[in-house]
Amino acid sequence: MPELLTRMRGKLPIIGICLGHQAIVEAYGGYVGQAGEILHGKASSIEHDGQAMFAGLMNPLPVARYHSLVGSDIPAGLTINAHYNGMVMAVRHDADRVCGMQFHPESILTSQGARLLEQTLNWALQKLEQTNSLQPILENSIRRRP
Repeated sequence: MPELLTRMRGKLPIIGICLGHQAIVEAYGGYVGQAGEILHGKASSIEHDGQAMFAGLMNPLPVARYHSLVGSDIPAGLTINAHYNGMVMAVRHDADRVCGMQFHPESILTSQGARLLEQTLNWALQKLEQTNSLQPILENSIRRRP
């Protein structure tokens, strides 16, 4: 998955949740390892930067966590925009319109999850609005297939 992300970043908006977040961290050169605790169906209150997809959301923000791995050694190209007890909970790359969340915004345990998802989609789609469509991306992908 990190290879695909490396090929597509900057060409197509990408949102990664949980494992997808970890793949984004690896694709940009970070490290994914043991979290120190296994969290399955646990709510934690993360702190965020109030920017981009987190604008206007409560801070700290209760979120649902289902993971035993966590990203670290985040490279300079990624912005860490949320954390919990020193663990990275969300990253974004503004120019590439790539973001990842270690937690599950779609879960009922995540307060304001629907709003967070809506704001994340709006943030990600700004890249497409600048290029006006997915057509050039799709045409290139189709031409490359054997």
